[in-house]
Formats: sequence, structure tokens, C-alpha cells
Amino acid sequence: MNELEKDLLRRISEGDAQAFTSLLKEIIPSLQAVIFRLVRQEDAVREILQEAFIRIWMHRDKLPDLEKPEAWLKRVTLNETFTWLNKNAYRARIFSGLSADAGVSESTGIDNLSLYETQKILQQAIDQLPPQRRRIYLMSRSEGLRAEEIARQLNLSSGYVKNALTAALDFLRQRLKDAGKMMLFLFI
Repeated sequence: MNELEKDLLRRISEGDAQAFTSLLKEIIPSLQAVIFRLVRQEDAVREILQEAFIRIWMHRDKLPDLEKPEAWLKRVTLNETFTWLNKNAYRARIFSGLSADAGVSESTGIDNLSLYETQKILQQAIDQLPPQRRRIYLMSRSEGLRAEEIARQLNLSSGYVKNALTAALDFLRQRLKDAGKMMLFLFI
């Protein structure tokens, strides 16, 4: 990160709205592309970006201390995207339940079966991982720990943990693909 970027982040952390606007103009295109790949709705992209920007502004005091601010901004945006996806999935389940009660939807049972099958395949694949890799994967996904936190707890290098996570995800993706379960692999 160069001095100009550091100065911009410092100004934002001090509440400079113009500096914040400048940062947003620079990062919006890349963030929009990431969000759109996940939600495929222009209105949703705008809604998620707005929520992400609010969150970033609320936590702007962290910006000057970040080693990789782009990664942090992307993580905040992805978290907001996943929140949006979860909310909409919940709404869809409620609507689906109401529709089923009204005799409108017959696919809910099939959808639940498909989800159950996918979860079963995923769990079997996780069980097939080597013990250390499985532990690292579960700490990352179940406990929500970052690679650095896992490395610290297991007394391993963060590079090793990142490599183990990458290998685990590749293995799980391949198992799901082999089983014909096409899904967003970001969620495993």
C-alpha cells in the first residue's frame, strides 16, 4: 500500500466524506461484479452495496491499521451479500410454506430431499478428509475462524493452514461435482 492510499484511509477514518466517496468510486466496479455473480439481481446489488458501505463507514476507524484494506472491504461486502442471501432464503422458505399450505407448491419436498442429499454427500466428503485438514476445515467453517486464528490455535504456520483449506475445498468441490450437485461452492 502506497502513501497516497494510506493517507486516503486515514482521512476516511477521521470522517472525511469526500475521501470515502473517492474510495467508493474506485472499488464499486469490482465489488458489484462479485455481488452480481452471487445474487444475479441488479436491485439486490445496489441494496447490498448500500449496506456494505454503511458497515464500512461505521467501522472506518479500522481502515488505517489494515494491511490489506481491499481484502477487508471485499470481506465486508461478501458478509453483507451472505446476509442478504440468508434473509431471502428465509423469506422464500416462509413463502414456500405458505404456498404449500395453500396447495400451490409441490416441489418443497423434492427441494428438501435434494438439500438433504447434498448435505449428506458433503458430510461424507468432509469425513474423508485427512484428520488435520478436516480439523482445519471445520474450525474455519463451523467456528468461523480465520486462517491466522487457526494457525495460532494449532501452532501451525498460516501458510500451511491456507494451503490445507484450499486443498480441502478443492476436494469437497470435486466430490459435489462428481455427485452431480451443482451449487455455489462459496458456501462450503
